Amino acid sequence: MRRFHPKTVIFTIFFITIIVLGIRPSFGLENKAAVVIKLEGVINTSSLELIKEGMDYGQKINSMAIVLLLDTPGGILETTFDIIKLIEGSSIPVISFVYPEGAKAWSAGTFILLSSHVAAMAPYSTIGSCQPRAYPSGELVDDPKLVNALKEFLVQRAEMHGRNKTIAEEFVTKNRNIGGKEAKDLNVTDVVASTIEELLKAVNGMSVKVKGRQIMIHTENVQPVYFGASIRVRVLRLLSDPMIAYLLFTLGIYGIIFGFFTAGFEGEIIGGILLILGLIGLGLYLDFFVILLLILGGILVYVEMREPGLQFFGPGGVFCLTAGTLLLLRLDPSRWLIAQEWYWPFMAMILALTAILTGFSVLVLYKVFRSAKKRPTILKLIGESAQAIDEITPGREGFVRFHGEYWRARSDTTIKPGQRVKILAKEGPILIVEPTEE
Repeated sequence: MRRFHPKTVIFTIFFITIIVLGIRPSFGLENKAAVVIKLEGVINTSSLELIKEGMDYGQKINSMAIVLLLDTPGGILETTFDIIKLIEGSSIPVISFVYPEGAKAWSAGTFILLSSHVAAMAPYSTIGSCQPRAYPSGELVDDPKLVNALKEFLVQRAEMHGRNKTIAEEFVTKNRNIGGKEAKDLNVTDVVASTIEELLKAVNGMSVKVKGRQIMIHTENVQPVYFGASIRVRVLRLLSDPMIAYLLFTLGIYGIIFGFFTAGFEGEIIGGILLILGLIGLGLYLDFFVILLLILGGILVYVEMREPGLQFFGPGGVFCLTAGTLLLLRLDPSRWLIAQEWYWPFMAMILALTAILTGFSVLVLYKVFRSAKKRPTILKLIGESAQAIDEITPGREGFVRFHGEYWRARSDTTIKPGQRVKILAKEGPILIVEPTEE
């Protein structure tokens, strides 16, 4: 009987799992379902993709309604506008529901709520906090150009759906917050419900304008179908988290730099992968001067590690990398619409991470500088034995390890990894070696 290799079995199970997770059961749901999509956490690119997938699924099963469950502090403004475009272009009524009890839909979340065909809130939930803030000070922005643009956008959506325009304006100009019951009493929202089932009963028979025409919502005896994010969206959600994207990008830069000083290409490869993933997560919102600052920082650190003791190069490189990575976040109010309650804990984590990475860089530079002073003299090197880490050929340098230190080396003959070598000479930072017979 033929036996399968364990790796083959694992790969097969993994592949089948991906296929199964990508399958959406649709049989028996036609005209009997309301697709429920959970929109939690910071609104970013993954949120947009999740809603796209959920709406496409709703179209396939002829869903009677799309229910967006909102529990968010806000997020990226451009993405929020893209989500609103999806809602306004949907042929299926979209019901945004701030849920569960005690949930919030601040800032960008309020924009999505008031732009939906039906706006609903659970008891004790909160909306508002739409006035943009300046970062890193956290002060409210009074710039008429930005504030008026956001105010008018929200007021127009409130008017479009017959909701309270005055309160919509105060969300932006006065940073006002209101709860579920108050929002219903003030005609800001349409429904207060404690559960999704209660919500579907409440909206049944309600008339709303969808793509310019009045339609009646039919949700009687409709089954809520919870839409799960695809693997693609889950990965994108992970990468789009500002904290994780920042961490990946920063580690990628340091991985590439330190990879130049270690044997093999693992450091450069891993660093490059992390760098690309970080760029994807950051949405490629990189200014030219920020890129220039990061490149300059990398060059300065590289030069300092190649030629320790140049005084300004090391500290200057660390400063450029630190400043550049902080500027990557671009937490300006024209891009982000997020509540202050989320902002300060996030900035505390970012500053802590930056301090750790900066401290690590300084420590590495210090170790390199100190080891350079203590490196063996040529007389102690010549004639000594070392071990090859890489394959070294007449036209290709590689690393050898001597007394726990890694040195670049070249040879006139081919040397295999792990082979012992004899040090013949030293030319600058390069050792001249030959294989020893063992």
